Formats: sequence, C-alpha cells, structure tokens
Amino acid sequence: MTFSYLDPEIYKKYRDAVIELSNSIQVDINEHLPPGQRRRGLSDREIAERLQLDEATVTEIRAIAERDYYDLAEWDRAIEFKRKACREYVENRIGLKRKKP
Repeated sequence: MTFSYLDPEIYKKYRDAVIELSNSIQVDINEHLPPGQRRRGLSDREIAERLQLDEATVTEIRAIAERDYYDLAEWDRAIEFKRKACREYVENRIGLKRKKP
C-alpha cells in the first residue's frame, strides 16, 4: 500500500481546477451542448501537464476532491444508475431477457 501526504495548501490551490478539468464533471454530447462547447474531461496525466504538477499529486487531489464535492446521495444515485444500465444491457443487448411462454 502506498502512503502519500498532500499538502493542504496545494489541495486548496488546485482542487477546483483539477475537478473542472477532470472527468469528475462531464460536459459532453449527453448534455446537448452545441459542438463548440462540448469537451471531454482530461486524464490525470493531462491535467498534471497543464497545471505543471506531477501525476500522482493530481490523482490524489482528484480523489479527495471527488469525495468532498459529491455528497453520499450522489454516489448512491450513480451506483444505482450503473446497476440499472448494466441490467438493461444484459436484458436487451445480450438477449438474456426472459421470454414469456
């Protein structure tokens, strides 16, 4: 297990930028934005290059910030959404839906 220490001042300074640039907040085609406004979230490596930080620091900032940014109810909704999407995929795409006699 790796243990690292993130300086609270570094976290405060870069938290908002890391969250904004990451996949944590997705602004894309699903939001029905015009093509000029769509963007993908950057990887931790891309964010590190942009902010001139090392990748491990960005990963740690993002992981902590995601927990700070989203409350527990949001995580629960995300888990349920993923379960439902997987269930629907299995039933409709793979053909495992029970057929009525």
